[in-house]
Amino acid sequence: MTSVSKIRRWSAVAAVLLLLPSTAVPLGASERVVAIGDAHGDIEALTGILRDAGLIDANRRWTGGPTTLVQTGDMIDRGPADRAVLDLMMALEKEAPRKKGRVTVLLGNHEIMNMTGDLRYVRSYATFASPDSEKRRRKAFEQYLDWRKDRAPPTASTISGADLEKQWMDAHPPGFLEHREAFAPDGKYGRWLREKPVIARLDGVLFVHGGINPALPDTDPERINKRVRDELQAMDAFRTWLAQEKIALPFFTLQEATEAAQAELDRLKADAATRTAAAQAEGKSWKPSETDDRRRKTLEEFLAYNRWYSIHPDGPVWFRGYAEWTEAEGTPKVAALLASLGATNLVVGHTPQADGRVRVRFGGRVFLIDTGMLTGYLPQGRASALEISSPKFTAVYHDERIVLLNGPVTPVPSRPAAAPGGGSLAEYADAESESAAPAASTEPLPHQWIGPDGQPLPFKSDAELLEFLRTAKVRGIKDIGTGITNPKKMKLVKDGIVANAVYRNVGEEKTYTTMAGGQTEMFFRDDATFEPAAYELSQLLGLPWVPPAIKRGYGGTDGSMQIWLEGVTQYTDIQKKKIEPPDRVRWSKQLHVMRVFDNLVYNTDRNQGNMLIDKHWRLWLIDHTRAFRRQENLRTPDLLVQCDRGFLERLRNLDEGLVREKMKKYLRSAEIDALFVRRRKIIEHFDKLIRERGETMVLFNLEPIDAQR
Repeated sequence: MTSVSKIRRWSAVAAVLLLLPSTAVPLGASERVVAIGDAHGDIEALTGILRDAGLIDANRRWTGGPTTLVQTGDMIDRGPADRAVLDLMMALEKEAPRKKGRVTVLLGNHEIMNMTGDLRYVRSYATFASPDSEKRRRKAFEQYLDWRKDRAPPTASTISGADLEKQWMDAHPPGFLEHREAFAPDGKYGRWLREKPVIARLDGVLFVHGGINPALPDTDPERINKRVRDELQAMDAFRTWLAQEKIALPFFTLQEATEAAQAELDRLKADAATRTAAAQAEGKSWKPSETDDRRRKTLEEFLAYNRWYSIHPDGPVWFRGYAEWTEAEGTPKVAALLASLGATNLVVGHTPQADGRVRVRFGGRVFLIDTGMLTGYLPQGRASALEISSPKFTAVYHDERIVLLNGPVTPVPSRPAAAPGGGSLAEYADAESESAAPAASTEPLPHQWIGPDGQPLPFKSDAELLEFLRTAKVRGIKDIGTGITNPKKMKLVKDGIVANAVYRNVGEEKTYTTMAGGQTEMFFRDDATFEPAAYELSQLLGLPWVPPAIKRGYGGTDGSMQIWLEGVTQYTDIQKKKIEPPDRVRWSKQLHVMRVFDNLVYNTDRNQGNMLIDKHWRLWLIDHTRAFRRQENLRTPDLLVQCDRGFLERLRNLDEGLVREKMKKYLRSAEIDALFVRRRKIIEHFDKLIRERGETMVLFNLEPIDAQR
């Protein structure tokens, strides 16, 4: 079977799903379960808590008898001793059954990242180094130079010679290649990990790294396990195919492979467009060859991996809803989920608890056990374990044991006989737009647009509003009187609906210009089309702070039409009147997110007049005609000190192909390329801050606005 055939088979998740051997394990009445969360390469903390829980001795030998140990994922990354942690868990998994015990290891997002090649958090390369590491690095660099001659994507570094060699060697330290091999499908750790589930059930308790999002179209643990395993197989097949086709090298990271695949796809599309145009000029037609067509489809399938359960932020190893929901919001959701699954409790890791304590939520139904085990990662972090001797749940720390629950939670009905069927990954992607927004979203409720009379407009979606902006007739126009681009306020009317809009028709372009502050800007472009571009991009990022806008001409000029925000106040006026926000913390969080967005789009004109505040103190961002520059540097990186966790994750997982498709209506290719370079630099910037200061000092959760808007 060819690699492409394997890809077709493994990516056809919509086919009938054959269940894996059950992960449900019955427990005896007196059996004890111990769950341990994220270890992140801290072998000393891990062995310490295993001893405190009575599972191993000083020689790291199993002493837990018939106890079941569940490790909920993220054994690796961030810390220095990944190999030691993995070796210990592999040894205990073999040893425990000899003494009537069990060890169940689950996949976390970091195990999946290492298997797929997302190596942003690896800190243990040195422990994988071998005597011939330098020789292997030199050979790999020479392979990279040969590949680079013909295949390097437009985003590749432009440096060469000794500088390029140093940059490559720094990014591929001794042990890098051995690490990639160890996590490959036939590698020591890769082979072992690919056999692990993401969800396990012990009697009525479900264990999973991130959580089961009730909004998923299929929440069945067995089918989720099957799906993630299929996705890992598909990724392995894709990576093999990319190497065989010389599109990417075998040791490429996931990010490098993605860039190479996107560059190849762009090349195929550009070649097809050129050939089609040439044929049409001669009155002929042209079709791509069957080989090129298969090649394009395979590349597109690979580049859609960010929709997979194993990688999507709402998937079981990434989901953070249990930690972020309010009690009122989460209790009914979790109760309904457990009822549908015939379970009583959920035990999850992934989201570190700032106080280093196991947290109980939603009436005793959920236990959050990531307490920041890695020394120095969380200021108040510590190693912990959760001991379960039904119905008692006890938190175990080095110096104390605390009973968290001693009795059953409110009973839930048994699972219905007919479980929901497993939808395809494509169906999941479609379901995303129809279901409630994910918990990580900063604004989960739809906005209620207001007309000039102060009454709600009848639009049920942005799509309906955009169609109105596109087709309504102009029945009045006047100068706004502010702004250097001379925007107009227009009265739009259609089918009895009246709404105001902002019309901009600026379209100025210079090779270079001197700005008001005296600085010179190359490739200056001030263009109304950037406003709908900012709106589209904000939507793709789940940040609906830019009012809906479209491209629309008027009076013989090209421009943009944007809904007018009624009842808002410019931040300039709020500052003048010295009005304080009712929630200073939330307002500060909004400003941090705004700065990230402005650096992403390279907005050179964010002033207080372009920041609008509604009655709920929600921030609205307007006037982006001087954004989307070709500059690849970040404009104000010193202001990027914190970010909303969900927004940063969505920035990481942004579908480059989809963005390019959306943005090509508004931006030139150089502007789109620069956007993605800045995106990468923003992610690298925050990753560095997280390493230096800790995640809890850099990332926050921007709470949704409760009021209907």
